[in-house]
Amino acid sequence: MSCCDLAAAGQVTKAVKAGDIDAKTRRRIFDAVGFTFPNRLLTTKEAPDGCPDHVLRALGVALLACFCSDPELAAHPQVLNKIPILSTFLTARGDPDDAARRSMIDDTYQCLTAVAGTPRGPRHLIAGGTVSALCQAYLGHGYGFDQALALLVGLLAAAETQCWKEAEPDLLAVLRGLSEDFQKAEDASKFELCQLLPLFLPPTTVPSECLRDLQAGLARILGSKLSSWQRNPALKLAARLAHACGSDWIPVGNSGSKFLALLVNLACVEVRLALEETGTEVKEDVVTACYALMELGIQECTRCEQSLLKEPQKVQLVSIMKEAIGAVIHYLLQVGPEKQKEPFVFASVRILGAWLAEETSSLRKEVCQLLPFLVRYAKTLYEEAEEANDLSQQVATLAISPTAPGPTWPGDALRLLLPGWCHLTVEDGPREILIKEGAPSLLCKYFLQQWELTSPGHDTSVLPDSVEIGLQTCCHIFLNLVVTAPGLIKRDACFTSLMNTLMTSLPSLVQQPGRLLLAANVATLGLLMARLLSTSPALQGTPASRGFFAAAILFLSQSHVARATPGSDQAVLVLSPDYEGIWADLQELWFLGMQAFTGCVPLLPWLAPAALRSRWPQELLQLLASVSPNSVKPEMVAAYQGVLVELARANRLCREAMRLQAGEETASHYRMAALEQCLSEP
Repeated sequence: MSCCDLAAAGQVTKAVKAGDIDAKTRRRIFDAVGFTFPNRLLTTKEAPDGCPDHVLRALGVALLACFCSDPELAAHPQVLNKIPILSTFLTARGDPDDAARRSMIDDTYQCLTAVAGTPRGPRHLIAGGTVSALCQAYLGHGYGFDQALALLVGLLAAAETQCWKEAEPDLLAVLRGLSEDFQKAEDASKFELCQLLPLFLPPTTVPSECLRDLQAGLARILGSKLSSWQRNPALKLAARLAHACGSDWIPVGNSGSKFLALLVNLACVEVRLALEETGTEVKEDVVTACYALMELGIQECTRCEQSLLKEPQKVQLVSIMKEAIGAVIHYLLQVGPEKQKEPFVFASVRILGAWLAEETSSLRKEVCQLLPFLVRYAKTLYEEAEEANDLSQQVATLAISPTAPGPTWPGDALRLLLPGWCHLTVEDGPREILIKEGAPSLLCKYFLQQWELTSPGHDTSVLPDSVEIGLQTCCHIFLNLVVTAPGLIKRDACFTSLMNTLMTSLPSLVQQPGRLLLAANVATLGLLMARLLSTSPALQGTPASRGFFAAAILFLSQSHVARATPGSDQAVLVLSPDYEGIWADLQELWFLGMQAFTGCVPLLPWLAPAALRSRWPQELLQLLASVSPNSVKPEMVAAYQGVLVELARANRLCREAMRLQAGEETASHYRMAALEQCLSEP
C-alpha cells in the first residue's frame, strides 16, 4: 500500500470518526469506497515504512464500523466474512496504551455488536469463533473487556444452546471468574453480578467450585438487611440454581440447612407481600422465582432420606409455606377469564400443584373453593394445547430473567394438577366437586390424548418421563373413582371409550421392556373397570376383550418364579427379575389386579375357558407344587386361591384340569380349604 493510499485512508476515517455524519453521508462514503478498500486495509502485509501493521487494520475496522451503522450493511456477506478476522483483534497482543489499538478494539466491538443486532447475526458470530474470542478478551481484562462481557450476555440471551455447544470450555472459564468475583465482592458489584450470573449457568453440569462460590456469595447477601432492588436479583439467581441443580448446590450440614431455610422463608414472605395486598403491582418475575424456591422447599420437606433439613426446620417451613400457598389461592380466586392465559397464572397453578401433590389436608376449605377454577383453567389450556406449551416456556423465562430461557417446565396445566387430584379424589367433598365440574371427562380425554403419544408409530424414546408418569397418575385417579364412585364409571360414556383403549393397548404394552409399571396400572384399571362394565357388548368375548385378558394373565402370571436353593430339595418362590426391582411400586397393583380378575370370572362366562387355554391355572398349580410352602407368604396364598377357586367354580373343564395337575394335594399342602373343597366336588 502506497503513502497516497494511506493518506486517503486517513482522510476517510477522519471523516468517519467525526461522529456527526448522517445516514446519507455514510452511504455516500460506502458508495465511494465499497468493501474493497477496507478489505485491503485489513489484509495488507505491505505497510509503508514506519507505519505499524495494526494502524492499517485500525483504519479498515473504522470504515467497517461506519458501514455497520447501517443494519442492511451489517448483514452484508462482506461484513459477515470478516467475523473471524475481527474476532482475532479482540485478543491480539500489543501496547495497551496505544491509541490506534484502543480505537481499533472499540470499532471491532461496534462491528460485532451491529452484526449481533441483525436477525441471523448471532448465528454467524457463533460460527465465526466470536464467543471464544469474547471469553478470552474478558478473562484477559485488557482494554474493552467490559464490552466483551456485554456482547457475551447478548449472544447467550439470543442463542444460549449454540453458544455452549461452540465454546463450552471458554464459557465455563468465564463462569468460574464471575463466580469467584461474586464470592469476593464487597461492594455494589455483587448485585450486578446477581443479574449476570444466571445467563452464564451451563445447560449441563455446573462446576462444583462455581456452586461453592455462588452459594457463599448468596448466603452473605441474603443474610444481610437489604432493600428489594438488592434482594430480588439474589432470589432470582438462587431460583436459577434451584432449577439447574435442585438442592445439590447447597452444602450439607448446619450452614446448608440454615441457608435453605432462609431461602424458603424469604421466598414465602415475598409471595405473601406480593399476593395478599389487593391492588399492589406484582413483580411477576420475582414472585415466580420465589415459587421455584418454595418448590425446592417442598421437595426437601418431603424427602425422607438425606434431606438437608432437620425435622423442626421442616415443621416450621411447612407452616410458613402453608401461609404462602394460602396467598396463592387468594390470588387465583381473583383471576378472571381475561387473565387465564397469562404466564404468571400458569406459574401460580404450578406451585399450587406442587403443594397439593404432597399436602391436601391443610387449607382444605380454600382448595375446595378453588377447584372449580382449576378444572376450568385446566380445560381451557388442554383445549388450546399449543398455547399451554408456549405458556410453560414463558414461565421459564419469567422465573429467570427478562431474556434467558430456563429449564423446561411441564407443557400443560393438567399434568401439574394430576398428583393433587389423585389425593383429592379419595376424599368425598373434593371428589364430588371434581365430578360436578366435569373433571373425570376431561381426564379421560387427556389420558387418551397422552396415550396416543406412546402408541405404535411414535418414537417413545424421545418422550419426557413426565408423559408416562402422567399416564400412571391418571390411572391412579381412575382407580380411586372405580372404588369410590362406581356409578360414575357405569353411566359416563367417556369411561367406555377409556375401557376400549385399555383393551386394545395392553397386549402390546406388556411386551415392551421397561414399561412394566405402566402395564400394571393399565391392566389393574382395566380389570376393575371390566367388573363394572361386564354387560358391555365390548366385553362379551370380542377379540379386543380376549386380547386384553390374555395380556392381563401374562402380567399376573409372570410375577413369581421358582428358584433352587443350595442344599435343599425344594425350590423357593421368588420375584421374577423384571418385577423384583419395582415390586415396592408394583405389589399393590398386582394384588388388586388378582382380586379384580377373580371378580371378573363369574361375570364373564367365556373367561374361565380362556384362562384354561392359556394354561395359567395348570402352571400356577405346578409352580406351587415345585416350591416350599414356607416360601409363599400368606397373602400370596390367598391371592392364588381366590383365582383358582373362581375358575374351578365357573367351569367343569377347569376343575378337571386342576385335578389332573394334583390340585387337591397342592391345596392341602397350602391349606387352601376352599380350593380343596371345590375340587373334591363333582
